[in-house]
Amino acid sequence: MRSLRAILLIWGLVVLAACTPTPPAIPPTQASSPGTTASPTTAATTLVSPTEVLDSTELPLTPTTAALDGRPLIRIDTTAPGQPIDPRLFGTNAPAWIGPSNLGRDDVIAMTQALGTNILRIPGGSWSNAYSWLACETGDAQSNTEDGCYWPWAARPTDFLNFVRATGQEAMWTVSINGTSKEAAALVAFFNGSVGDTTPIGVDVRGYDWKTVGHWAQLRADNGNPEPLGIKLWEVGNEVYGGKPDTGGSDCSEWGWEDVWTCDGTEYMLGKIAGSEIHEGYLDFRDAMREVDPSILVGAVGVEEPDSWSDWGNEIMREGGENLDFYVIHHYAYSEQPPSAEAALTRPQETWAEMIAQTNAAFDTTLGRRIPIAVTEYNLVAFQDLDNDQLMTRAVNALFMADTLGQLATHGVAMANQWDLANGRANNGTDYGMIDMDTGIRAPQYYALLLWTRFGTQLLPVESPFAADTTLSFYAGRAEDGSLSLLAINKTATPQEVRFEWLGASGTWQASVDLFMADTLEATAGTFNQNPNPAFDLADAPAEDLGQVEGSLDYTAPPFSISLIRLES
Repeated sequence: MRSLRAILLIWGLVVLAACTPTPPAIPPTQASSPGTTASPTTAATTLVSPTEVLDSTELPLTPTTAALDGRPLIRIDTTAPGQPIDPRLFGTNAPAWIGPSNLGRDDVIAMTQALGTNILRIPGGSWSNAYSWLACETGDAQSNTEDGCYWPWAARPTDFLNFVRATGQEAMWTVSINGTSKEAAALVAFFNGSVGDTTPIGVDVRGYDWKTVGHWAQLRADNGNPEPLGIKLWEVGNEVYGGKPDTGGSDCSEWGWEDVWTCDGTEYMLGKIAGSEIHEGYLDFRDAMREVDPSILVGAVGVEEPDSWSDWGNEIMREGGENLDFYVIHHYAYSEQPPSAEAALTRPQETWAEMIAQTNAAFDTTLGRRIPIAVTEYNLVAFQDLDNDQLMTRAVNALFMADTLGQLATHGVAMANQWDLANGRANNGTDYGMIDMDTGIRAPQYYALLLWTRFGTQLLPVESPFAADTTLSFYAGRAEDGSLSLLAINKTATPQEVRFEWLGASGTWQASVDLFMADTLEATAGTFNQNPNPAFDLADAPAEDLGQVEGSLDYTAPPFSISLIRLES
């Protein structure tokens, strides 16, 4: 199949024909219309590969379910080596329709900094497949597209660059699969290249000359950023398997939503020639982009079940082989209105163990190795317009998100990006976003991600008598400085009195707790550390001091709450 790819490239040098896709309308799953949006350190390249997950049934503990006073007993083994947590697990998405004015707002920057996220995926969902980065950067049609920037009011690459720097994030960019590999390489040069670098990028399959690395680095410098940003994480296309039949062919679902040229996994990897049109695949993109910066990692679009979507995932693995840097999954718990808030709370435990196991089994069979899994979009409901109970804006979503992140960490996912930082309200009043740009109010789910960013760098085994999917979930951890943490999620309307016991933690420890809680699952607001509306930087919502402990702590988890307990030596 690589020989076909070579033919595509040769033909591409002979038959230079432009192919400009019609820019798509905003998809219902991932965008808001312009009317719904308000006016308003680069990390190391290595990703943590999937590992053996923690199994609390193998703890070297004597089975005990209750303390002497009758409290349920939760035990954490601090002598265990711990399972690493990749810091990129705690990311989000920042779509272009947030707009440059919102990305420049002091309150948005402060709330994003306080959130503690590590990575921002840009330019956003389905828009990525039609976003002409050069036309949007320059505001004209000098790029290889006929129509220039389809959304001239949206954020430019420079706007994203400034926001990433202002918030101290790492960035991940999704390049358009409808563009060309050299167009993507020029974007790598824009973000990562050095002014004066004469390395040629060359002419693409549509006849456009993408000049040199230094040319695009100079454009970045001319727009206010002389120093490279150094984006290390990239992916090629967004949800390409979900293409529309009239643009993507017979493998597409009749209800496809993406304006892309294929729904065939092999074609996505190797490219396709259709008449006078030449479409390049993931392997072409990866090669061209890494010619500019060999240190980058390029992710391929995958699916939740490798044999679904016309065997998409298995085709990606077969054709990608050793050239797959990481494998991208998007998952929304429901493609329609959840049956109830209570049912939504059981979903994380029902979903992730099996999904990740299937993917890892396919890696073992097809690749003979495990590669990092990146869940670059996730939330409770896929289609905003079907979330008529606005559950994504309610406390239930905070508890759901907290457990989702716990399950992602437990099952060895390397990277994840919540969808999304800010979005805009749908006509039915719901919103994917953690921040409402109209009001500046943080949704309950904001605090779930915030608490996890303070959790630590390793998971430790936990032994609990509770049904984690319906009552209480617990995740124990350890930070690089040796401090211990325990995140407890109470999914019930009843205060839960428990005793935590840290086995192997000798001496005296100072305990504190950060706490999000709400009155009901349907509440659209709660309190963070007893403050119903803390400052943007959270300076007026400090953790509560629980005093000194020696290996154990009695604690009452409030109803509908997320507690992050920390022990510092």
